[in-house]
Amino acid sequence: MSRPMAGWRRVIAPRAPGDDVVPLPARLYALLRDGAWLDRRRMRAYGLILLAINAGAMLVVGARALGLFLPLEGFATLDFDSFYAAGRLTLNGTPALAYDMAAHKAAEHAIYGRADLGYNFFFYPPVLLLLCPLLALLPFGWAFVAWGCGQALLFAAALRAVLGRAATLLPCLAFPSAVLSLAMGQNALLTAGLFAGGTALLGRNRPFAAGLVLGCLCYKPHFGLLLPVALLAGRQWRAIAGAATSVAALGAAVTLLFGPDIWTAYWRLFTTTGPATFANGPVPPGHLVSVFGAALQAGAPPAVANGLQAAAALGAAALVARLWRGPAPLAPRAIALVAGTMLSVPVILYYDLTAAAVCLAWLAVDARRTGWLAWEKAFVVLAFAIALFARGAGAHHLPLGPLVALGFLAVAWRRSRYELEKGDAYDVEIVDYH
Repeated sequence: MSRPMAGWRRVIAPRAPGDDVVPLPARLYALLRDGAWLDRRRMRAYGLILLAINAGAMLVVGARALGLFLPLEGFATLDFDSFYAAGRLTLNGTPALAYDMAAHKAAEHAIYGRADLGYNFFFYPPVLLLLCPLLALLPFGWAFVAWGCGQALLFAAALRAVLGRAATLLPCLAFPSAVLSLAMGQNALLTAGLFAGGTALLGRNRPFAAGLVLGCLCYKPHFGLLLPVALLAGRQWRAIAGAATSVAALGAAVTLLFGPDIWTAYWRLFTTTGPATFANGPVPPGHLVSVFGAALQAGAPPAVANGLQAAAALGAAALVARLWRGPAPLAPRAIALVAGTMLSVPVILYYDLTAAAVCLAWLAVDARRTGWLAWEKAFVVLAFAIALFARGAGAHHLPLGPLVALGFLAVAWRRSRYELEKGDAYDVEIVDYH
């Protein structure tokens, strides 16, 4: 029988004679450390609740994009406008104008027939112009829906390839950044899906196909920053060949379709306008979830912020190289690659935290064999909370975003050591996925 709390202590069911009183802080500490309360049933239930909320939000956004109700005055445009306008310019036979900010802005405003709206720039390599015209063949609203549904299907299929059919997708699909990306018409689910699909193919001993998938990250090349580090350290020669084939094929297709001048136009815009846009331009530092963005929010000048970002990138690269060179199983190596990339990239926005869902999927895979280690479930809850409130926290000068990548890097390192040093003691079979 329990008695009312007295101060910070309360009585629980006795576990042993003389051991019937446990301090409340100790109980809370144990709950956070062990995470036993967050079992499979609760994970599924919470994931289902989040998905239902996300689905409702997406219905509202999709209805607005389809013109089913009038937007409020001064409404924010969708990031998808940028892709659709680039596609329209490409269909009109002027793909290079996607990199002319005046022409691209006019094309965006033409979508709504209004000239008083904001502007979503297009800094993506010409590789993305292979996809944008296909979207622009559809009316804007239906193109937005197709873009979101296509990404969601790819994301779900890639996560299923990681998790297998025995696991639930719900917690990963319900990761808060994913719905933010979908609502804005961004491409974070595509990026995360490529990471998940590529690493899953490595686990199925299909390294060339894995390289083909991972090479498609060249559409957003800064997210491929650590791929050469990981694949070279892991001596994944066939995967390297696959990635090189993918990049070369996409580059050749762009050049043949649009001519070599398209690369000049892209490079001119990127080098003259891109850095200033994120250092002191229209993108608020609070929207960045990188070390660079955190330093800017703290008042550091751009030079110092760049130095801190470079140090973080070097540290992440060193850890990724260490894990991929050693005998660690694929799960911690995949977590390190994705999390290390998130920490290394200076321009990563709050919706790009969707890539952390791939880390969560690989963590769940590894936890099937080892069980959840202490504090891991508590960190997962924290990662969900940060992803949900990252934009608001940044607006209030609380740069929490980098903690997600740092935390998953710590998880990867800890699991690599645990599996190698404690596996036999816990009767855990050490299996390398490749």
